[in-house]
This record gives sequence, structure tokens and C-alpha cells, in this order.
Amino acid sequence: MIGRARQIRKQLVRAFVGEDYPRLIRHNAVERPHYGYIVFHAADLARRLGLQKISVLEFGVAGGRGLLNLEHHADRVSKITGVGIEVYGFDTGMGLPPPEDYRDLPYIWQESNFKMDQEALKKRLTHAKLVLGLVKETVRDFVAKHDPAPIGAVSFDLDYYSSTRDALEILLVEPERRLPRIFAYLDDIYSSDLGHVTPRTGVPLALSEFNAAHPDHEVAQLTHLEFAYGPYRMWQRQIYSCSSFAHPRYNQDVVKADRQLRL
Repeated sequence: MIGRARQIRKQLVRAFVGEDYPRLIRHNAVERPHYGYIVFHAADLARRLGLQKISVLEFGVAGGRGLLNLEHHADRVSKITGVGIEVYGFDTGMGLPPPEDYRDLPYIWQESNFKMDQEALKKRLTHAKLVLGLVKETVRDFVAKHDPAPIGAVSFDLDYYSSTRDALEILLVEPERRLPRIFAYLDDIYSSDLGHVTPRTGVPLALSEFNAAHPDHEVAQLTHLEFAYGPYRMWQRQIYSCSSFAHPRYNQDVVKADRQLRL
């Protein structure tokens, strides 16, 4: 009944707002609104910067439903904004690798969890590209092998501290290969009844280490969403900004508004 009620609500919202994609996302009327949010706003930022194409990445493809959804959002957003969008999915293809130590929370994540049916997924993808292998290796040669458009949005859903630590290195590619502010969704940032994620384990530890090691970069939560977007959903606390303060286009005006206040 709950699932049916949600579907009816989405249909009513769509009937009311039409194809206004930001409003559909705001009202959770699209599948995986967190993907819709990071893709749309990355493309919007690219357009404001005068860029014609971006890349969006998913770390942790698993069965592939998320990557198919990311591809769907990319297609819709590209039509709305006029910005071309490349889609890449990073995964071992064989499930989770062995955990390194307690920081990977091995009491809830196990080696070989989330295996992929590679052939079945490849048949369903229309243009997204799979980047298979250990993240610490595939990130290292991603640009050389794939020549991607500037990275605008990233979903991090790798479960482990160690894999997330390695994936965050993607934010250090050359400035021309990334937007000055990359939109990100972090799936495993919060704890659960059985998964006790702490500042010294999991994704929070990977983030704090990255920020400490790279003072010209910062991965931080976008704090306005849970107030500006309703009704409240957990994903609104899982959207982050990956800022690159030394990026040559970081200070470029993207608002261009008349802010003179008149009596």
C-alpha cells in the first residue's frame, strides 16, 4: 500500500508541475531524486560556465539499477539544459574486494557482496561506460583511457572506507577535467542500527583524511537542502559539494544578477 501511495503521489506531482525537472526533484517525484539533483545542478553549473559537456560518475555499480537510472537522468537533463552528459560506472565487477581492516566495517560488508552480471547490464545500458577493476587502479588511469568531459557530479557508494578513500582521488584530476565545484551524493555517510559508522571508520574517515591532506579542496555537505526541499528525505543530507578553491574558474561569476537594492 505504501508503494502504491507513493506512485500515486508522484503521478499527481507530475500532472501539476509538468516537465519542470527541478520541481519534480524537489518533490521527490522522480526515481532516485538524489541522482536527479546532482546531475541537473552539475549541468546547470556547466552551462553557466559556458561548457558544452560534462561527465557524471557512479562509484559502486553493483547490480546496475543505479547506473541505469543515472543514464536516464543524464538523458533528460541534457535535453533540458543543452549540455551533453557522459556517464561512467566504476566497479570491480566481482563484488566487494577483501576489507582492509576494521575501518571498512567488515561486520556488515563482506568480500564478494554486490556482484554484477556484467553481460546483462551491458545489454541494457545505452551509452554509459563501465570502468571495471579496483578503484585505486581505475581512478589512476581514468583520464588517459577514457578522455572524459569535465567531471560535474559523482555518486560515492562503495561501502568501505578504503575504497572511498581511493575513489576520492578522482577529485584531484587536472582542473580542465572537473568543474570548480562538483556535486556529490554519499550513500554510506550515516550509521544504521547494525552499521555503526563513526568519525574514525567508513566514509566519514575517508572524507576527513581527504580534506586534511588537500587544503585547496574540501568535500562538505550542502546544508540548505533539508530546509529548501520538502517533504524531508534522508538524501537531502547526503548531497555534498566537492570544492576546488585553487581551480582557475572557481571565482567566475555564475549568478550574474542585478543585486542593487532600491528604495
